Amino acid sequence: MKTDRHSQIALIVIGGIAVVLVAIAIVLAIRPPLEFDRGTPEGTAQAYFQAVLDEDEELALSYLEEYLDTACASRELRYVTPSSARVVIARTEIDGTEARVDVVITESWGDGPFGGGSNTFDETLVMTRHGDRWLISRAPWPIDGICP
Repeated sequence: MKTDRHSQIALIVIGGIAVVLVAIAIVLAIRPPLEFDRGTPEGTAQAYFQAVLDEDEELALSYLEEYLDTACASRELRYVTPSSARVVIARTEIDGTEARVDVVITESWGDGPFGGGSNTFDETLVMTRHGDRWLISRAPWPIDGICP
């Protein structure tokens, strides 16, 4: 009889832990992403990548320095943008009017019967301060392979 009571208590404790873990997972899943101030290197990186993923070529190019914008403007961003990607800002280093924002990008594709695939890699956005804005000064992902 005592063993049954211990089993019931153990099941209640395990069930309670499972409920708490599910609740935490739900809260983390529905929590909106952190919004960075657009006047910071992180905010510029976030806005650029959001524009890329939204396939808003004009907006994405507006975060590039003028010489890059001109060189990349004739490119079709939508042809190099993955169907799904996740970008995480890992580190920011600011030195006066220059900044480096390290990000981790995970591209995903396919969802067929055998699943899809993904590719994770690191990218560094190099930026220069122009007044109250930060502009990307080296061709970033996903246009780094098609723009000078």
